[in-house]
Amino acid sequence: MTENNPYGSRPELLPGFMNDHHFGEGRRVVKLGLKESRELEAVSLNRFPPTATAALGWAAGSYDERRWWDDEEGWAEVAAELLSSFVMGEKHVAVFWGNLVMPTVTLPARTAVERARELLDAGPHFWIYPLGGSILIECLLDGQVTVATIPGT
Repeated sequence: MTENNPYGSRPELLPGFMNDHHFGEGRRVVKLGLKESRELEAVSLNRFPPTATAALGWAAGSYDERRWWDDEEGWAEVAAELLSSFVMGEKHVAVFWGNLVMPTVTLPARTAVERARELLDAGPHFWIYPLGGSILIECLLDGQVTVATIPGT
């Protein structure tokens, strides 16, 4: 983060539906300020070691599973599978982007599944944290999806 590109300064880079005020109350997207984002990062993302590339440092055995997707349809299927229990429970998720100029957002898990392709298009490197949950999902540009139990939860 630099002074020229502070956290959340480019919300227009988010998927279009996240900036659409007419999107629908039941699928509401909330853009988090820096303080709220940092609080969520402290209980999720920051409990894993970072690398120089901003991806998380996964040592052997430090994650629960790893999957791969080949195209947007493959990613949509993986997202639907991984988030199915949160959709059923009508839970919300946070999405952290690999690019700090895009604000962290929270939204219903159902919306994240329905709009999975748009998440991928906006930021092919991101993390999904089901709020109040104990897992973190990392999605990388190369098609790798890693699911891990958050340490200390």
